[in-house]
Amino acid sequence: MRDQPNRNAHAAPSLSVSLHQLRLFVTLARHRSFTRAGDEFGITQSAVSRSIRELEDEIALRLFDRTTRQVALTETGRKLLARIAPLVEELEATLRPRAQEGGEPGVVNLASSCGLTASVLPALLASCHERLPDITVVVMDRPQNAVLQLVRSGEAELGVVAAPANLDELAAEPLFADGLAAVVGASHRLNAAARIDWQQLRGTPLLLLDDDTGSLGAIEAALALHGVTGAVRQRLTQPAAVARMAEAGLGVGILPMHARATCDNARTRFIPLVPDALRTIMLVRRKSRALRASAASVWSHVIAASSHTLVTSQAVEA
Repeated sequence: MRDQPNRNAHAAPSLSVSLHQLRLFVTLARHRSFTRAGDEFGITQSAVSRSIRELEDEIALRLFDRTTRQVALTETGRKLLARIAPLVEELEATLRPRAQEGGEPGVVNLASSCGLTASVLPALLASCHERLPDITVVVMDRPQNAVLQLVRSGEAELGVVAAPANLDELAAEPLFADGLAAVVGASHRLNAAARIDWQQLRGTPLLLLDDDTGSLGAIEAALALHGVTGAVRQRLTQPAAVARMAEAGLGVGILPMHARATCDNARTRFIPLVPDALRTIMLVRRKSRALRASAASVWSHVIAASSHTLVTSQAVEA
């Protein structure tokens, strides 16, 4: 009896590729930066690099050209991206159905960066609850890069963010322009000022906000533009810490004006800095997918209510 041919002798080896690896591939292709891709997933640059290398090894293809200065897709990577990105999007939409058309009626997932959750969201949510009582808004409080990822993936239908650098795949509606304020203690020499010029901060110890919305970059850019040099800088991640240290006379804080809602008290003053250095607070959603009726109602109401609810509540005394 002749040996039967082995039908599996020439079968292609099975692949072991995870959804996480494919999401990282799509995200790295969008950002062209291991650091920014890692920030979006809350992992380190080296973890992103290792995962992408393992993906390339598994499929035996080089997807990116790497240099010390940049990351670029290879021709193979570009072709794969065109096919993989829609599949990843569809798979995530299937695995996270709550934010899609079949999602839970009357429930809307809204992601917000941490600082805005404390200062901007309460007034917005109260207004939504009053005008849209049949809709429950579930808040997903995350760092800003995670907020953008949640909206892109469809896990959150809406997001509230501060002047994001990258709006790829997202539609954005400005809610209001937010300036920067000096925060001074009751005994500080500038406490009685109606406005403070940036140049008045030269040589003054500064308490800067280094939060998840990129405030530090905006503040440092304004300081450089107005020639504020020679000042000792302390970097803090919480607006309340900036305000409390300013209250103790340890320097002048610089915070977004919206932070006043959570930090203002009788022992400190938020004083507008001039010339203005404005950043835009935005409501974002995915471009590629229509909102459910309940999410569309929240979207429209937030846009309509934001100018009165937020800007009025944050007005600074003249």
